[in-house]
Amino acid sequence: MTKHHHASASAFQRAPRLWLTLLLTLLLALALPLLGGCSDSNLSEKVGNLLGGGTSGSQQTFETLDMPALEKRLAANKGKTTLIMFWATWCPACKTELPVLEQLRAKYPADKLEVLAISVDDTPEVMSSYLATRPTTLPVLLATADVGTEFGVKSIPSLVIFDRESQVAFNSSGAYPFEMLDSVISQLVKD
Repeated sequence: MTKHHHASASAFQRAPRLWLTLLLTLLLALALPLLGGCSDSNLSEKVGNLLGGGTSGSQQTFETLDMPALEKRLAANKGKTTLIMFWATWCPACKTELPVLEQLRAKYPADKLEVLAISVDDTPEVMSSYLATRPTTLPVLLATADVGTEFGVKSIPSLVIFDRESQVAFNSSGAYPFEMLDSVISQLVKD
């Protein structure tokens, strides 16, 4: 009887691992369609074609970010985690990732996490038009070609997360669920 009781307890102890494995498998299966991202054979060219500084009239003005400006911003962020997403308005996966990043931005204090949405759209007008119908709480910037090249952006969305020491902690293309990114961010913002 003791052996039977011991076997039942052992099976019971393994059950949580089985459920966890099944849950992770299900989450991965649901997330796979989002992980693919968008690619464009002309992505490098599109990054290079961005215009600086914004436009006149009713169009929103966007800061243009080259590599030295981004390096300066990262240096100023030392001591907090910084998440950068390269994205475009024509990318369906990017559109699903923006709300996820807005949730992350809302969860953590500004002195712990900065989230930047760096667009690779062809022109500021395209981005401004999109944001007029789908505003975001995130800072939206335009990247010059050197930024996309430096990070090796070949498909979007592309996420880069810097730790508090401004070292790359995560660099991957694709859209990710909130829970996964939150688990990464929560480890990086710990004191």
